[in-house]
Amino acid sequence: MSEKKTKHRRSVSDLALQFVSGGKRNSLKDEDLQSLVRLCGRSKLYLPVEYSPGPLVLPTCFRATAQYLVVHGAETRGVFRVPGSTRIVNALYTYYCADGDADEISNTTCCPNLPPHIKAGTHDVASTFKRLLSGLPGGILGSLSLLDALVAIHGQHKDESDILGSRQMRLKAKLIALAIETVESQLRRDLICAVFGLLCLIGCAAEKSPREDENGIPLPASDLMGYNALGIVFGPLLIGNLLNSYTKHATTHTSGFNPLSSTSREANKERRKPKVFEGAGQPSLAVDSIHMANSITEMLIRHWQEVVKYMKGLKAFSQKRTKELTATTRTSTPATERHRIIT
Repeated sequence: MSEKKTKHRRSVSDLALQFVSGGKRNSLKDEDLQSLVRLCGRSKLYLPVEYSPGPLVLPTCFRATAQYLVVHGAETRGVFRVPGSTRIVNALYTYYCADGDADEISNTTCCPNLPPHIKAGTHDVASTFKRLLSGLPGGILGSLSLLDALVAIHGQHKDESDILGSRQMRLKAKLIALAIETVESQLRRDLICAVFGLLCLIGCAAEKSPREDENGIPLPASDLMGYNALGIVFGPLLIGNLLNSYTKHATTHTSGFNPLSSTSREANKERRKPKVFEGAGQPSLAVDSIHMANSITEMLIRHWQEVVKYMKGLKAFSQKRTKELTATTRTSTPATERHRIIT
């Protein structure tokens, strides 16, 4: 009897602490995108037109955090570098751990923004966003094949400083757009577009930020989240738990292109030299993989606005082609159909 009374007398803070540290603490970890939709619903994310090919459908946990950062992220210095409050990050994270409860899922779907009862700041939301991404199997991209394509694009078009630099940049953006369009899952494509659209928005603001005040005195730039800084922060999240697999995959790559090579031929020759200590090459490969992921992430952020232009072009072409085929099918006679097959 006294035990029951004690339970009823527990304070709100005790209950909150139990909720934060309970079994739901990491229940979104290792859940794929479809599972996240079942757990917390899905909602549309709206980015500025230059950063997204259109409205993006995401699990609500990603939509809510990303939409907040679209509004507040660019003006917050060190937005993804400065950690948020552990207590608030845990509260935001567990809010979306609905565990399949229909009422809770309905609440998150009907309210695609952050819960108003949790007073979170920009760094709290940014940390939650990274935590959600870190729990995705396969990270942001979700596949090694897509990473292979991006690594090849990065390695084959490195020199953008010559007269043909702008043409090479456009070609690189076009190839990136085509690579992303090969992803079968619409949810995955939308997530990729959401992440890099958001990061490009924040990175652009940092790159354009003045480096000196009106008196010519240098402003502190260490907390600006430009393309390189964002690449370093989000590189480890690019393929998440597949990064170790990619290191092994890269050592047996047979396409004739070294996927870990983003440096000069001299550096590659140096890697092929015999190692003095047995097993010394493995840490080198791991470090190379991390640098590779950071470089690919920076490339995507840096070229994203141009990538979006090509995505929109591909989408417009696809819609036009679909309309043409539909119109042809409706107006075709059996005779014309036979003629089309013969020719």
